[in-house]
Amino acid sequence: YYLTLRGVKPVIIEREKVAAAASGKGGGFLARDWGDSITRKLHTVSFRLHAELAETLGIESYRRLPVLSVVPGKRNSRTKDLCPWLDGDVADTRVMDEEGGAQVAPLELCTKLMDAAISRGAELRIGTAEGVETEPDGSIERVTGVKVDGTIIPADRVCVCLGPWAALAQD
Repeated sequence: YYLTLRGVKPVIIEREKVAAAASGKGGGFLARDWGDSITRKLHTVSFRLHAELAETLGIESYRRLPVLSVVPGKRNSRTKDLCPWLDGDVADTRVMDEEGGAQVAPLELCTKLMDAAISRGAELRIGTAEGVETEPDGSIERVTGVKVDGTIIPADRVCVCLGPWAALAQD
């Protein structure tokens, strides 16, 4: 999606469909600033970015949520009334941040991003990526294409986005 905003017209290869595996099935929970000092800026930027995408792309499942701290233990009337939807014993709860959480359905997010990218010139191909084609270029190998279902798709740049299956790229 972001490449298309810069005028690039990428070809996206999906084995089955957009967000067929983990990308489309996660909980979609977003936390504004739960990270430690190393990742806090990433959390803040990502949180804002998801809100912007929800508005720009019309993502209906996006919603802001308060962040609640829960202490396990024997329930009391205050915790029963504050969060009756919690299972188990809850000794104490407190709202940490009224606007610090959000949730989005990952399948909707991925689908809307792909639809927007396609509308801006990206191409989606369903198939199995089998390898990267290269040719010598001085002392290095230069990418010339990606082999998908036995056919070479010409490319001068390749971004491998396999998530938990990234190790398969080495094969």
